[in-house]
Amino acid sequence: MILSEAIRDPVHRLIRLEREDLPLLDGAPVQRLRSISQLGLTDRVYPGARHSRFEHALGTLEVATMLLEEMRARLGLDALLGPLGLPESEDNWDQLVRMARLVALLHDIGHAPFSHVSEGLLPSGGHEQMTLALLEHPAVADHLRQRGDAICDAVMRILDPTDLDLPPHLRFVRSLVCGRFGADRMDYLLRDSHCLGVQYGCFDLPRILHTLTPVETTDGVRLGIERGGVLAAEGLQWARFSMFTQVYFHHTRRILDRHLINFLRVVIPEGRYPQQPEEYLHWDDHRVLGLLQQARRDTTAPGHLDACRILDRKQHRAVGDIVEGSDVEDVTRRLTERCKELLLGDPDLDPIIDVVEPPPDLDAGAALPVLLENQQVRSLGEISALVGRLRVKPYGRIYCSRVTQPSG
Repeated sequence: MILSEAIRDPVHRLIRLEREDLPLLDGAPVQRLRSISQLGLTDRVYPGARHSRFEHALGTLEVATMLLEEMRARLGLDALLGPLGLPESEDNWDQLVRMARLVALLHDIGHAPFSHVSEGLLPSGGHEQMTLALLEHPAVADHLRQRGDAICDAVMRILDPTDLDLPPHLRFVRSLVCGRFGADRMDYLLRDSHCLGVQYGCFDLPRILHTLTPVETTDGVRLGIERGGVLAAEGLQWARFSMFTQVYFHHTRRILDRHLINFLRVVIPEGRYPQQPEEYLHWDDHRVLGLLQQARRDTTAPGHLDACRILDRKQHRAVGDIVEGSDVEDVTRRLTERCKELLLGDPDLDPIIDVVEPPPDLDAGAALPVLLENQQVRSLGEISALVGRLRVKPYGRIYCSRVTQPSG
């Protein structure tokens, strides 16, 4: 494999490419990612958050390549390919690397405008299902077929989250790119931190590169880490926890998200993005921003108020304290009662309840296999004093069109 082409990148310095990658890179499904912001409306809070899914896809490709190159240099070709059920050969190595690189480049092509913000307006299956549909687009499918039936089939299977019966080498590639300690997660933490100007998402990537390894487990071969990389793995897990609590859950970003969803529900036909891939490709951040601008100028347009709230920074403001609870239902119930009290004092407050439900895998890195010096395998959660103990209770806020002081 000859990585003769390169693109400059602020995080990894260079993104290396095969010349054969360029037509895929220039196709509509991948180019559309230039117009899909990585962090939605976060730039209204952190002005540097202007990076796109395109940059992240390239970064994930480079990290996946670095992971494989480092494992080969450290373990040798036979020790890397053998546990994956692949005979030692340069052809098998090239196939494995190409699979990983293509999965990395294509893993996000199904994202909606402003990324996760409008995920709920996608047809059933979310952005993963739309990604599978876009793999059939000629600009993608033709390229994959040119790479051979084996690679084409492998990429489609790896990116299908419902395919749980993967052979060892495909399961390994999925964990390498999309897993809890995969290239996708590593790149977005470093990239988001760099662009936002925060340190929350930083971790010791070189040490992780040097200690990740294929590990035989009861569930087959999985991406794991050597004992010497435990501290770096803890750092990655803490970085993700910190980014969620300090950035991704930021209260201003969350209310802007709500305004955007309310706007899109009244301006998109039938309140959902089109299911046909060719039509869907025409929806990106630029199109939505254009609709926002039009609605702001026209006081009679559907979504006018939400457009003004987003573009003129007239978003609803948080009222009162954060409410924590044992579960989402408990938080919602308590906030609903508080809303009723507020409306008794001022019926025009237009309260919005926002409940933060931490992602179920926020601390799922505890399952990462750790290869000990005696070749035994333990989970990271068993060894670490940190991982497996990170918790965020469900909590929520009330936002109103204007802030009022409680009476009494």
